[in-house]
Parts: sequence; structure tokens; C-alpha cells
Amino acid sequence: MTVKTGISGLRGTVAQGEASLTPTRVVQWVQAFVAQLQAEGEPRPFVALGHDARRSSLAIAALARGALLAAGADVLDLALTLTPTVQLTVRSDARLSAGLMITASHNPIIWNGLKFLDGQGLFIPGSWWEAMHSAIASGHLPASSLEAVGSVYEGGEAAWQRHLHAAIDALPVETIRQQRYRVALDPCNGGAVRWAELLQALGCEAILIHTEQHGFFAREAEPLPAHLGALRDLVRSAHCDLGLAADPDGDRLVLVDARGEAVSEEHTVVLAALALVRNPGETVVVNTVTTHAIEEALPGTTIVRTAVGEMNVVHSTVAHRALLGGEGSGGIIVPHINLARDGLAAAGLILSLMAERRLSLHELVATIPAWSSVKGKLVATEGSPDDLRTLFTHWTQTTPEARLDGHALTVGSAHGS
Repeated sequence: MTVKTGISGLRGTVAQGEASLTPTRVVQWVQAFVAQLQAEGEPRPFVALGHDARRSSLAIAALARGALLAAGADVLDLALTLTPTVQLTVRSDARLSAGLMITASHNPIIWNGLKFLDGQGLFIPGSWWEAMHSAIASGHLPASSLEAVGSVYEGGEAAWQRHLHAAIDALPVETIRQQRYRVALDPCNGGAVRWAELLQALGCEAILIHTEQHGFFAREAEPLPAHLGALRDLVRSAHCDLGLAADPDGDRLVLVDARGEAVSEEHTVVLAALALVRNPGETVVVNTVTTHAIEEALPGTTIVRTAVGEMNVVHSTVAHRALLGGEGSGGIIVPHINLARDGLAAAGLILSLMAERRLSLHELVATIPAWSSVKGKLVATEGSPDDLRTLFTHWTQTTPEARLDGHALTVGSAHGS
């Protein structure tokens, strides 16, 4: 089996007998990453390294750390952390050349992966991937002399505190504190357990489940409404105002209202935008498959759509000087806090929206126009290409953004892609 590479990193399986993310491959990819950093003018790169809480991550992080050191890079070891924490650390610390997060994000426990970050804390561009592939294929991978082996520095707590206070400092703290919210939190047995510190700083009572970091997940890793039964039950039984669900690396947020009803992950970005947009003409960036409810919920706001993938949304957010970027998966980018999908920042925005408008989450969701999103694939068989071409031609003639990333179809009050 081979590893899968994509816009936000590579991933492979680690299950015995079918592993594709083998120790050899981990070391090769990390060495190739160092080679690329050196080619970019960093003779001795300084790399922030973190990992999520899944069982295989500690071993893979140890392999990655050793490969970085042996290739002549220094390491800022953030240990168990969140992807947005690593991204903010790289972007905020001028000493750092790059970042590396060991995680498979919302994928099942048998998967793990490597997320490579450039010096701005952004996912590396396609040209770097091509160069790294070539370096591995040719065997041109760096190895330092004994004297040039890198050094390790500890930085996990400082990195987290920077991230936490960046989120707190952007919020109307006293307004939220006055509401004395009771909030249930499901961190999926990962680093998002520390989101409770944000809740406490905002005067909320935090009630947690799935906090044990034993290497496994008590629920499905992807925080879809269908996977949040335990959180929904907790919200109801503990009479909470709100439930927050994270994925294992803390870059997604899905919500549960006070009735114990899970809110569609499509609505997280709409609610976050409602929290920030103040004036007509302000800009929000989303991808092509994000619900069109955002246009109706925010009349007068410029909604820019871009191709799927965090890197695409981030670049467009910067280019358009947008207040917010986001995806329908629950990934929210708040550029004045962190130029990355950041569940911690998103949670703060939801609390600020509830507090400033003095409305419950259910009441806020009720103001969002009802749209349904259907995401799937059409498979062409030998007899169907002409029919599919006719359908695609119609879509591209009627939907302006259809060629950005696959095809998008808008019919009445339903949006599918």
C-alpha cells in the first residue's frame, strides 16, 4: 500500500499487516522535507514538531524527531498538541523555519499522517511536494555529520498559552462572563481537552466527556452530528447551554444546542460569520461546497467562493482581506487570531455571538435559511459519458463557481455538489 498525499499533508495506515505509513517512509518524507527547507535557503532549519493523541502518534513523532535531528535540523518539541497550535507557533516565532504535525485529523484510528508547514505556518505548496517526491525517488536525502546533528528544545506549554491568549484577547470577555454559560465539551480523547481553559477564562462552567488520552477514540473521530450521541445526552442531562465537539487535532468544531440537538456542521461557518460581520460589504471566504445559506443569512456581505482545501481558503482569505474564512466541515479561519482552521477560535466566536445577541444557539440557528447540502460522486460507466457531459455542461452554464473545484448544482432551495 502507498501513502496518500494531498493539499494538507500525507496519510497512511498503521494497522499491522496493512501498514502504508511505515517507519522507513516516515523517515524518508521527513528527510525530504528538510532537504526542501535547505533548498529554500535554510541551511539549519528550526522545525516545530507536534502530535495528536492517537496511539501511533507518539512513535511516529519520535521517528520524525530523530529524522529531523539526523538531517541537521533543530526541533521545537510541542509534544501532544493541536494542529492550529503548531500553525500559530510557526507563524508567531520568527526563529522557526517550518512546522510538522503528526496527525490524521478526523480519520479513523488506523490512519496517521504528516502535515508539513512552511515558515508562515501554512501547508506547503505543490511545488514542494514535487521536489520532495523527487528527492525520495532519487535517494538524495540529507544526513548531517555528528557535529551538525540538531538540538531539541521544549516548547509545548508556551505554544499553548500563546494560542489560548490569542483566542481570549479577541473576544468580548466580560460580555460572555455575564452569561455564566454551562458548556459541555467532547474533545474526542485529544488535545482539545484544553479548550476547557478558554471556557473557564470566559466564566463558563465546563463539563467534559471523552477526556482520557489513552490513544483511542471513544467515538468516531469526525465530529459529525451522527457521531455525537454521548455529547447530546450530556447536554440534556446536565442542562447545558451549549455543546462543543472537536476532532482529534482540534481544527474542526461542531455544535450541540441546549435541547441536545446536534447542529449541522454546515452551520458552524455561518454562525461564526454572523459573530464577526458588522458592516455591509465586508468579506467572508468559503469553499465551493459550503452551504448557500451563508449568502442569505448575511445579505450585503461579499461571499467569495474558492476551491476545497484549507490552503485555498487561507490564500483567498488573505488576498481578499476577509474577516473570516471557512468550510462546511466545521473548519473556521479567523485571520486576526490564527491563519488556520481553528476550533478554539471558532468556539469563542460562537459564545460571543450568543452573549452579544442574548439568544440561545437554537434561536440563532433558526435565523439561518434552510438549505440542504448533498455531497457525493457520480461514476461514469461506458454507457453514460454523453449523459454526464450534457449534465456537466448545463451545470457549468448555470453555476458560476462550478469549474473551481468539481461541479456545483443549485436547484431551488437545495445545493448539492
